[in-house]
Amino acid sequence: AGRIPKKVGASLREATYTDLKDIFQAIDRDCNGFLDRTELGELAEALGFPLSSEELDEAFGEMDTNKNGRVSLQSFEAWWNRAGDSSFHRRLSAELSLGGTKAEDIRTMGGGVFLG
Repeated sequence: AGRIPKKVGASLREATYTDLKDIFQAIDRDCNGFLDRTELGELAEALGFPLSSEELDEAFGEMDTNKNGRVSLQSFEAWWNRAGDSSFHRRLSAELSLGGTKAEDIRTMGGGVFLG
C-alpha cells in the first residue's frame, strides 16, 4: 500500500488551476490551445504595461521552454508556478489578481472587449 494523499488544500489547488486555465484561455485569442508572442504582447498592452520587443522576447522565452514558438497550458502553468522573480510575472499577477479575477473580467477590461 502506498501513501494516502492529504486532501487538505485540494480545492484551493483546483481553484488555482482553474483560474490559470481561464486566464490561459482568455489570452489564447485564436483558440488554438497555445499562446504565441503576439497574444502575450497584446495582453501586456491591454493591461497597461506594453512591453518593448526585448521585454516581450524575454517574457515569452521564459514560458516557451521547448523553444517551439508556442506555449501550451502545461507550460504556462509551469511558468506561473516557478516565475516569481520574473518582472513580467510580477506585473501580470498584480494586474490579474489571480484568484479573484475571472476570465470574463479579463476579456472586458478597459474601454471595450479585450480578449473575447
